[in-house]
Amino acid sequence: MRKSATIRLAVIMAFAVMVTPSDAANYIKKSAQSGMPFLTIDVSGRTAAMGSAGSCIATDASAMFFNIAGLAYVQGLDVMVNQTNWIVDTKQYSGGIAYNLGRYGTFGASFVWMDYGNFNETVPYSGFDIEKRKKGYEALGNFNVNEYALGLSYARKISSSFSFGAQVKYAMEDLYQGKKFMIYDPRLGIETGSSIKDQVIAFDIGTLYYTGWKDLRFGMSIRNFSRQGKFVDQRYELPLTMTMGMAMDVLSIFMPPENKQHLTLAVDALHPRNWTERLHVGVEYSLFDMLYIRGGYKFNYSEESFCGGLGVSKYMGNYGLRLDYAYSDFGDYFGSVHRLTLGFNWK
Repeated sequence: MRKSATIRLAVIMAFAVMVTPSDAANYIKKSAQSGMPFLTIDVSGRTAAMGSAGSCIATDASAMFFNIAGLAYVQGLDVMVNQTNWIVDTKQYSGGIAYNLGRYGTFGASFVWMDYGNFNETVPYSGFDIEKRKKGYEALGNFNVNEYALGLSYARKISSSFSFGAQVKYAMEDLYQGKKFMIYDPRLGIETGSSIKDQVIAFDIGTLYYTGWKDLRFGMSIRNFSRQGKFVDQRYELPLTMTMGMAMDVLSIFMPPENKQHLTLAVDALHPRNWTERLHVGVEYSLFDMLYIRGGYKFNYSEESFCGGLGVSKYMGNYGLRLDYAYSDFGDYFGSVHRLTLGFNWK
């Protein structure tokens, strides 16, 4: 009886912390205070459809992008790849592979790569060619922007109910395809070449705790912890994000364990470096562990709001396949974002 009361009190306190308004209107907006924003893009069709509330529900290879502690619950070998059709005709490709070695823990590797397409390089024209003077510029060809991150992860169950994980990742951003552009140095009185390229080592850590009451669990993670980066003479921070979340199958309160239906509620409270506090809420209805219907909402965003999606999963012996699709609403200006994730598991 005493244990049950303690659990109920913990649930009430957790919900109070996560859903209490943060008085964001009274805060100074912390926008544009970090670099490499591609590190914050959701890379999973499942979690994106649930409003990116992934700190307590990602227990496959995708855990490397949310709460690394969830990687400890991978069974055997797990692989996932994802394509995100991002805003303004850009794309993001990502993937991960994880393998559980039993009492030695789970090891994983991941990647994220952004595809921005080609950009036209031009310079102002001040020569004597009449046609070029009409245009006002001279074309110099095309160039690409390169952004990617590579990660190595490790997670382990400390006990039957508690797990811990950590990840180290290399992030690189090159805004001018390795070329140098000319800038005027007032100290020297001349123009010098400078590269708009930087690379940073970052770290993620996370914990996941199952309370023992039904499948209620709590998670906490810190992502993108690193030194300052630098472009030319300007320093910047990575998008450090601290997250606390909880998740539970609410149908388990009313139905027996052998029930073939589940309704998972997930809530994440975020404290990002480049914005005021945010709240992610998502739900997932599953039938026979094969069909999934998902929905979610992201609070305190300038563009993002409603999310939704579908998923299917099928096991054939020790082999399992899963396919997840997510739709995210980015308002009238950016339209919508679509994600497709394919996963494979070998127990």
